[in-house]
Amino acid sequence: MGDYDLNLVRTFLLLYETRSVTRTAECLSLTQPSVSHALGRMRKQFNDSLFSRSTNGLQPTELAISMYPTLRQAIEVIDSTVSGVGQFDSATSRRTFRLHATDLGEVSLLPPVLARIAETAPGVDLHVTPLNFSVVETELRQGQADAVICTPRVTADDFERDVLFPDSYCGICSDAHPRIGRTPTLDEFLGERHIAVDVAAGHTDVDRSLSLLGHSRDVALRISHFAALPQLLETTPYLSIIPASVAEQFCRMADVKIFDLPFDVPAVEISLYTYKRVLPDPGTEWFRRTVKAALTEARTVR
Repeated sequence: MGDYDLNLVRTFLLLYETRSVTRTAECLSLTQPSVSHALGRMRKQFNDSLFSRSTNGLQPTELAISMYPTLRQAIEVIDSTVSGVGQFDSATSRRTFRLHATDLGEVSLLPPVLARIAETAPGVDLHVTPLNFSVVETELRQGQADAVICTPRVTADDFERDVLFPDSYCGICSDAHPRIGRTPTLDEFLGERHIAVDVAAGHTDVDRSLSLLGHSRDVALRISHFAALPQLLETTPYLSIIPASVAEQFCRMADVKIFDLPFDVPAVEISLYTYKRVLPDPGTEWFRRTVKAALTEARTVR
């Protein structure tokens, strides 16, 4: 392995990330046969097939999966060293930061963050994309996201976790609902139909708690975002469940009311995740500190 080629490492990383010889060739401005030849060299070097073909593109072997994080970090260190580890100047930067969050995060968490960025980094751009928890780890590792705000716990060792604040869950329904009061019984709760939010948003604790009790909700409608709930519930007899941190805001948006859940649900924490790099990126570190400070200050003011 003493004569390994760094270009092969870059090819391996792109094959892993794109799962396609064609897209890898396009990214490297090479022909497909050249990429296939490089893959053949790597297979001999590592004595492993590294990738196998499937209907969903190239599938990495166990060895490829184990090598990817270390090789990705190694290339980042090399690139940073060669280009010089620059300093990040928030006052003059024109960098775009990519944050993954739910629509609840956009409504309740983004305002103080954006205000802090506008004040301290007027040239910085912020691109917020909808949270899909199933791809959070991959997108952080591959640099497709700089940070993620979510409730579910990311347990991998190569991520930095900053707890922003605790949260809990409550029920929500029309203010004029004829059967649901402030403290419904479990039978009353289960006797109504519900609007559920897609699991990609990561809020699965309530249904998991119900399942452990041997129950499930009668779901009349499934939607991909929380933001539509106030208007949907205002004029229907359905119930839904939301994080308590946005309850007041939702009640201001429509004629809806909050009620206590008739069963125990574990408390949760809203956290900020960033990827731990061998050579920390000054810009990402600034963004992490800025988001944390803005939200901590906003909660203190409340």
